[in-house]
Amino acid sequence: MSNYIPISLTATILGVCTKTIRRWDLSGILRPAFRTAGNHRRYDLSNIKAFLKRRTGTSDHLSEIESGRLEPRAALYTRVSTSVQKNRGDLQRQEDKLIQYCSESGIKVLRTFKDVGSGLNDSRKGLHELIKFVSRGQCEIVYIAYPDRLARFGINVLKTCFAEWGVSLHVLDNPVSTVSKEAELVNDITAILYSYRGKLYRMRRSNVKNAGSADEKSNCLLNYD
Repeated sequence: MSNYIPISLTATILGVCTKTIRRWDLSGILRPAFRTAGNHRRYDLSNIKAFLKRRTGTSDHLSEIESGRLEPRAALYTRVSTSVQKNRGDLQRQEDKLIQYCSESGIKVLRTFKDVGSGLNDSRKGLHELIKFVSRGQCEIVYIAYPDRLARFGINVLKTCFAEWGVSLHVLDNPVSTVSKEAELVNDITAILYSYRGKLYRMRRSNVKNAGSADEKSNCLLNYD
């Protein structure tokens, strides 16, 4: 292990949340050794050991970290677009693949967050719960099977946010694109159109369901044709 560790692992060693570590930095109780080019705190293990001993009288917990006996903590995120995909086992296969990788790598999986819905939908319950979990410093790593499982667009924004909380995002399979930039743009536009088509269809069904008379239902259908 490196002599310098991120804020999330520092919080794990000291048994506090990352917000407490940040407060200690501002108040001068525990300063980082330095900050990276991305302005992330890095703490010296020897300083943490001394600090832990002053607080608790022992540094045994840190010895577990240094010897590698304490596993890094991970959260998993899986998503499929439809219930059909879930029912045929796609969601479970993603989770099984991630769990197997973590088991073989000596990484402790704390929780799996799941969604069934479009990658363009920013109101996914599982995604929101994952972000809260990460922001509380409850893991050091987030694993996803493929980049678009987390989000169709904006994955780099999420990656930057996770990094600010001292959490890294890892993609198991990140295939190199062999299509042109123009083809990628067409694919992105198609994905957006399909997403809005689905929303329009759900709106139409909802309006037809809520319409009282047969004439009203017919008008609802006409208005969307």
